[in-house]
Amino acid sequence: MNSDLKDLQTITQAKYQKAQTSMQAVQKEEDRLRRLLAELSEKEQSGRNAMAQDNTLQRTGGDVNWSRWVAHSRRIINMQLANVLVRKERAFRDLQAHFGKADVMDRLVEEQTQACRMERQASLINSILELGLSTGRNPR
Repeated sequence: MNSDLKDLQTITQAKYQKAQTSMQAVQKEEDRLRRLLAELSEKEQSGRNAMAQDNTLQRTGGDVNWSRWVAHSRRIINMQLANVLVRKERAFRDLQAHFGKADVMDRLVEEQTQACRMERQASLINSILELGLSTGRNPR
């Protein structure tokens, strides 16, 4: 029984580690997209500063095209981020479920180990008592 429980614990831990890896990958993707948004905001600000100093861009419509490009890029990144956040929620729920299962398995294995240890101790005590009784001596 103990071997079966250990095997189940190994499988459960493997699934938990896989869920952790999945969560880390999603988190990494979220971080990347948030960095892209921050970089886009910096570019937008530097572009506005450049356009404020150069009237040529405003006269040729470059400022409008720039604003459209920034808005379009931001919309795409935000849509990707929304998809990643949905995946992150699923990954988090999976991680929670696998953590719970791994925690329960760890506890079951520990309880099983304790029970076996207690059983061995009781068996040893009984053996000592029987040995003392069979030799006619008091083990105390």
